[in-house]
Order: sequence, then structure tokens, then C-alpha cells
Amino acid sequence: MSPRLTCTRIVVDRTAQLFEVYWADKHTCRFPLDGLKRACPCADCQGHEKMHLLPDPALFKVPALMKWTKVRAELAGSVGVRLIWDDGHSSGIYTWERLRAMCTCD
Repeated sequence: MSPRLTCTRIVVDRTAQLFEVYWADKHTCRFPLDGLKRACPCADCQGHEKMHLLPDPALFKVPALMKWTKVRAELAGSVGVRLIWDDGHSSGIYTWERLRAMCTCD
């Protein structure tokens, strides 16, 4: 896999309300937790017809509606990461490709 899509570290910063992805090419993507929750790629959240589309980047600039205090991340095999949210939702897998494509600074 290319360094651009090779994750070296993920951080869930509940204090700053950020999810950070560190890549092998030295780039870091930072997503507000609430925006990432609203961008959940699962069929329940997006519907089958939209689950493969990327969210509007403006979604990550909308003020948070919720503070996430128990969210945690786990690897989903080699394809990406699954976030387990305070409300128990955990069906969305954020692939490495999707996370890099959603990065607002690329």
C-alpha cells in the first residue's frame, strides 16, 4: 500500500473532540468527532444509494451538536477503522481511502 494510504497511528482525542489519522507520508488528517459521526458511511446513516459518496467537506465545519465522551476506535482488519460511538452505533467502517479522501487539507 502506498505511504499516502498507510496509517501509522490513530488518536481519538475526546478532550479536543478530534479524530486524528497519522499517515506514513507524514500527513495528518484531523476530523471533528461530531462531523465524523454525521459522515458515518454505513447504510443506516447514509442509505444504500449514498453510502459510497463522500460527504460535503462543509460538514466538518458545522458546529458540533453533541460532545462525544466514550467514543473509541478499533481496526477493521486492514481496510480501515470502526468507531464505536457513545450511543452504541458501530456499523460504519471508515476505510483508509475514505478517510484520506475526506481530509479537508488535501
